[in-house]
Amino acid sequence: YETGNQCLTGKGVKIAVIDTGIDYSHPAFGTCTKEHFIEKKCDKVIDGYDFANQKDDPMDDIGHGTHVAGIVAGIDNVYNKYGGVAPESKLIAYKVFGRNGKASYSHVISALDKAADPNGDHDFSDHVDIVSMSLGVPFGPLYDKISAPVDRLVDLGMVAVVAVGNSE
Repeated sequence: YETGNQCLTGKGVKIAVIDTGIDYSHPAFGTCTKEHFIEKKCDKVIDGYDFANQKDDPMDDIGHGTHVAGIVAGIDNVYNKYGGVAPESKLIAYKVFGRNGKASYSHVISALDKAADPNGDHDFSDHVDIVSMSLGVPFGPLYDKISAPVDRLVDLGMVAVVAVGNSE
């Protein structure tokens, strides 16, 4: 609806999606090729890593991360009628789930660390702005393995959007 104010579009915002990866070739993200993604030449999904398989290509083979990324930042086009809530933002795909739908805590923590320091130079000024995670992590002692690293991100000024406890 019309508010008279400029709407927020996500322009200038980098969002890391920690999930099953992102299908960067999907029309909602500009149909980037694998070659362009590896060369970091994509307009929407600008970077990422597959922690589950230890490779540079975080292509989604389950679909959940792509779905989440579309809600967050899909572009408005003929394939994606409404676009995401922040269609001008840039996405980073951190794949932590393997084909079996399972993720290890170490992969999630590695992805959180990478979001805080993308180039690994121990200078956190280049951190992403927002981290989105949708994990089936039960509450309890194991939850603390992820909550402390998330707290560190927040201390750096990052926003963490976390859906946990949805494993049941």
